[in-house]
Amino acid sequence: MKHAARVVIQTVTYNSAHTIKACISSVLKQRYPGIFFVVIDNASSDNTQAIVKRLGVRLVSLPENIGYAAAHNTGILRFKSDYVLTLNPDITLDRDFVGNLVEAMDKEPRDTGSAQGLLYRVEHLGEKSNTVDSMGVYMNAARRQNLRRAGVRIQHAAMAPEHIFGPDGSAAFYRRTMLQDISLGNGVFDEDFFMHKEDVDVCWRAQLRGWKSVFVPSAVGYHIRTFRPGRRTIVASGLRIAALRNRYYLIVKNDTALLWIRDLPWIVFYDLGIFLYVLLRERESLLSYWLVMINIPKLLVKRAVIQRSRKADVGYMAQWFPWRRI
Repeated sequence: MKHAARVVIQTVTYNSAHTIKACISSVLKQRYPGIFFVVIDNASSDNTQAIVKRLGVRLVSLPENIGYAAAHNTGILRFKSDYVLTLNPDITLDRDFVGNLVEAMDKEPRDTGSAQGLLYRVEHLGEKSNTVDSMGVYMNAARRQNLRRAGVRIQHAAMAPEHIFGPDGSAAFYRRTMLQDISLGNGVFDEDFFMHKEDVDVCWRAQLRGWKSVFVPSAVGYHIRTFRPGRRTIVASGLRIAALRNRYYLIVKNDTALLWIRDLPWIVFYDLGIFLYVLLRERESLLSYWLVMINIPKLLVKRAVIQRSRKADVGYMAQWFPWRRI
């Protein structure tokens, strides 16, 4: 079924019963009228689907867990709109979140392909907070992805609208024409990532194609950030393996040779630290290196497509890999 709306909000769930009701409630309270909301469930074994049905929200029930990336691709392909908001099930939104993003994007030039609101970090939905969770994604010279101003008290964070590397996938607002432009032919999100960093891959590919992204501080939400620094040991081993593997997927596919050479000391130093940590404290994640090696041929095919269609030059891309924290 196809549905025409200005904004499609799609939430991918997997055993999200503990937060999905609050998330849905905040979406249903949005003041902006042109929204179509769909929950795409990755074969949850808890009562997530029952909660979604009870609240009267459109549900796409997948027969198996196909991953975050593939599930979002399913929604992007099936439901039509001017904009797409990928929303995690552990987020609640202020009532003007969507409206403020639409207003900002409608005023932006057509080469602005995505937007990021202001997310506050909470431990439980329904709480208030003055600690920033995310103002978007940024990279550093070591090719480590980070969240802009994460953990900073709001009174110390810059609040003006500005251009950024790209939006954090937990609440990323995309112009559909951009998603269509950067698709590799088998979906916008790279399904080989399965989960984690697929949003960074979209940001990087979009920048290479000349698309801009903007931070919109008037669009406010609240997020429970489970996978963050200091909490790695409590995260499932499968996610830890995917996170490390996908770091190298990102670099092989998207990095620009001259910038990679410029930043090689930082990259080598950081990767050596990762390897020593994995070797000494997280040996199950050694599997990540093997997974990268066996997938190099496939990654190089994707790289060829991305680099051949690149519009941004090295000088422009250099600004997105700074040697300092943002």
